[in-house]
Amino acid sequence: MARRRRTRGEIVAIAAGGLLALAFPAWLLGGSFLKHRAESVALAREWSIDGHPCPRVTAEQFKARRLKAPQGVEYENATFFRQFGHMTCSPIRDDGGTGLGVYSVCQFTSPNVLRVKTRKGEWFFVPGPGQPATIATPHDEARCVMSSNFKLS
Repeated sequence: MARRRRTRGEIVAIAAGGLLALAFPAWLLGGSFLKHRAESVALAREWSIDGHPCPRVTAEQFKARRLKAPQGVEYENATFFRQFGHMTCSPIRDDGGTGLGVYSVCQFTSPNVLRVKTRKGEWFFVPGPGQPATIATPHDEARCVMSSNFKLS
């Protein structure tokens, strides 16, 4: 039995259908990805706090000065301890919100003393009484600045 040749119109219709079948899922997923990425970048900017570095002490100085940070919270593969005040945290994507990895950023109202544990070690900060602070843990290393946007309402 001989096969019938397709007409030019049939070939165009098949090609258009195939293109649509490939383009629609790509458009749907691409739009969702781009929206999520834009939200991640905006969140990273919102939680990026500038300020002077927090005073740091060693583990030995922390113990010798009998400093205490009894209130602890585990968040995104890090544990944050504070002496006083309140805290709020958010997971932030690496590279300003565009990366695949996630790290923690925590803001404190007036912690006085802070201790942070990650997979890479332990850090001790002493912002002092009544001072706000923000700690970020990119690449499992704690960085603290003497500023925070967190306010109790």
